[in-house]
Amino acid sequence: MRRCFLLWMKFSEAVSPQNGELTSITSRGGCWWGIAGSAAALKLAELGVQVSLFEAGPSLVNGPPACHLHAGGNLYREISDQQCLKLLEQSIHTLRVFPHALNRRPTVIAVPNNDPGDPNALLPRLQKLQAHYAELVALHPNNQQLGPVEDYYRLYSREDLQALAELAIPDTPQSLDDWMIPVAKQLDLAAFKFPFVQVQEYGLSLLRIAATVSLATQRLAQCQVLTNTKVTHIEQVGGSSPRWRVDYQSEQGEQSIEVDYLINACGYRSGRLDDMAKLTRHRMVEFKAAYLAKWPSQQGRWPELVVHGQRGTPNGMAQLTPYPDGIFQLHGMTDTITLFKGGLVKSSDNSAQPELSPC
Repeated sequence: MRRCFLLWMKFSEAVSPQNGELTSITSRGGCWWGIAGSAAALKLAELGVQVSLFEAGPSLVNGPPACHLHAGGNLYREISDQQCLKLLEQSIHTLRVFPHALNRRPTVIAVPNNDPGDPNALLPRLQKLQAHYAELVALHPNNQQLGPVEDYYRLYSREDLQALAELAIPDTPQSLDDWMIPVAKQLDLAAFKFPFVQVQEYGLSLLRIAATVSLATQRLAQCQVLTNTKVTHIEQVGGSSPRWRVDYQSEQGEQSIEVDYLINACGYRSGRLDDMAKLTRHRMVEFKAAYLAKWPSQQGRWPELVVHGQRGTPNGMAQLTPYPDGIFQLHGMTDTITLFKGGLVKSSDNSAQPELSPC
């Protein structure tokens, strides 16, 4: 029986074993890496592959309880159209795997007067994304994960928002316009350029993803989950048909396993396993901060709010992510909010793992 151990490469670029055992490593301390390793392991277990899933932390998915789904990448106006189209596809795939993890609320994009950008410059990209979304939905109806194609984005003029500001904030938004009411009421519209853009970039609940994965692995006899398990050594062994020996430390002590394939789902810590496997990789990692704020008086539900700005300047991009009960996550591309000196680091000739400066 062939065994497969997931390390580094995307599953789609790796192997498709018919019968065998798969072992996946994930890493505590991030969000997407837990999802990637868990999703790959679950899919292969459903196909009949024997899976052992390693997790260094106490649970499979670590990170904040909610995060942003980049369903089109409109948060980042600096990236290419091709990258945005890929993000749209990946977001739809994620929602097809974890449909119950969706926080269905749109994202609102605004450009302030002190930014040199023009909100109308987003329109060609949005049109491409909407057209590509229509193509994906035409390929398969289950790809309609972001609402009706015609509602993928909507523009709001100053007059539109001034009219919405006169309305009461609903407890539960029933329309696209309802989502804009708290934004129209709370923002100083004189400080912004128009139009505002509402786009169907939703949120994800990582707590619901963790619950989904935990329940699914309990029902799949082929999937063995090993939490609080740390990989300590990786070495290629064998002759004409080389295999990999993986040593690990678990609650039961030091153990090892031999496998046929390696894929790494350890996120920003991926370089540590690459070094063990003596694999040369070149990557960059950015360590950033985010903050939580309580707004007790705020009523109703908010969309995600993104105020575009020039990265690294005092007027860098700002992001307001809504949580339940008046909690908001604050994220901003400025040196005083999110970015910090030496936070963007790259791998070296001696190691595939980017390392922060000790100071």
